[in-house]
Amino acid sequence: MEPAVTESPGSPGDRDDLAEKASEFLLGVLERMGISADIDIKDDVDKTVLEIQTQDTELVIGRRGVVMDALQHLVNKVVYRDRAGGERSKPLVVDAGGFRDKQIERLRSIAQKMGEKALQTKQIVELQPMTPHDRRIVHMAIAEIPGLSSRSEGEGDERHILVVPASAE
Repeated sequence: MEPAVTESPGSPGDRDDLAEKASEFLLGVLERMGISADIDIKDDVDKTVLEIQTQDTELVIGRRGVVMDALQHLVNKVVYRDRAGGERSKPLVVDAGGFRDKQIERLRSIAQKMGEKALQTKQIVELQPMTPHDRRIVHMAIAEIPGLSSRSEGEGDERHILVVPASAE
């Protein structure tokens, strides 16, 4: 009789199983949405990306990424709900049409422009409300610009960033 092979929770095989489970669930949801798609799994050091390949990219992304964010939330909830103590490995990121990378570049560009405006006017610049993930990207971009700092203000969906020049602190 062969000994049973068990893998520790952080082992590569376990991550592959999670990604496969996530991929199957995501395909099921997309199918119910009437969207025909394939999913490429890309395993990075800090995350596993489920890249949706479809003709209906706009439907999958939704306005400002809201549909894709919802899909990502569902995938993570379903895949990690059965884990002992809610134990997680790397986050599962849902992407389509390279939206996530484009979004990061767009946010970094906004941070740069608003940072320059704050430095020129020596006034605090208030940005539009954004998700926690998007705010984090902007905060990190602002931190790279000498003479500027940033902070979040507001509650819930109204939480936004203030870009603060050193002269206004």
